[in-house]
Amino acid sequence: RVRFIPHADPSTEFRQYRAGELDLTYVVPGQQFGWIKQNLPAEMHVAPQLSVYYYGYNLTRPPFKDQPGLRRALSMVIDREKLTTAVTGVGEAPAYGWVPRGIANYTPQQFDYASLPYAERVAEARELYRRAGYSAERPLEVEIRYNTGEVHNRLAVAIAAMWKDALGVETTLYAEEFRSLLQTIQARTETQVFRSSWIGDFNDAYSFAQLLQSDFGINLTGYSNPRYDGLVGEAARQADPARRRALLEEAERVMLADHPLLPIYFYVNKHLVKPYVRGWTDNVMNVQYSKDLWLERGA
Repeated sequence: RVRFIPHADPSTEFRQYRAGELDLTYVVPGQQFGWIKQNLPAEMHVAPQLSVYYYGYNLTRPPFKDQPGLRRALSMVIDREKLTTAVTGVGEAPAYGWVPRGIANYTPQQFDYASLPYAERVAEARELYRRAGYSAERPLEVEIRYNTGEVHNRLAVAIAAMWKDALGVETTLYAEEFRSLLQTIQARTETQVFRSSWIGDFNDAYSFAQLLQSDFGINLTGYSNPRYDGLVGEAARQADPARRRALLEEAERVMLADHPLLPIYFYVNKHLVKPYVRGWTDNVMNVQYSKDLWLERGA
């Protein structure tokens, strides 16, 4: 038999797990993540998840319409490693591409500067910023909109500071209720940069690729590139797995070169699992069938 015990508070779930009342947890509390990683490493399972946290540009109006160099500059000076260690700090993976690692039959692509030292990225970004018409005397003024929440606020503050330090960008932060944020994004009349996330509906890169097709209903950035649309459309009709994979990978490279959005980090699945639980397999869909699990005899 299986007993499911609902918890509204991750800390309560963790206490019951430590007391031996639970064999595994659904989540890992963020406040205790560091302690658990150090003291219960064999019991903590951290694995890729099909979801990405990102900032989107509004590509339908200035200052980011027809300005791929400016969009690239802002992306280059974001220190994603620092964000995932010092700001979020619960195992997330820095995102230098759009499709998460671990997805089936696919090699996730990355920005061409992903492996460059940070100082070199900043130097190139400053030149791109200057070419876009901005300087210390005429700084870019931009607003980041995000839904209310402690993590969202901390990330926005940190990213605004990185933009300011590296380029001199003047950033205004605007937090609002999630429903209101969605309405504002979809109207495309006020937003410049907005916070969002995407969770793959199924274990396939197409679930991420389709989001940025120009005619897709929830393409929030307004991104439109005929070459990208053609590659993704051909992939959808392609029966040969190898050819389909190549088309989707090329489409991701085309999109990343255009910088319609700013991937920040990939979410991860986090669970605590007792050593005597057998049959557990980490997977990107975060699905564990109870029929595949059992307890070691004598546990």
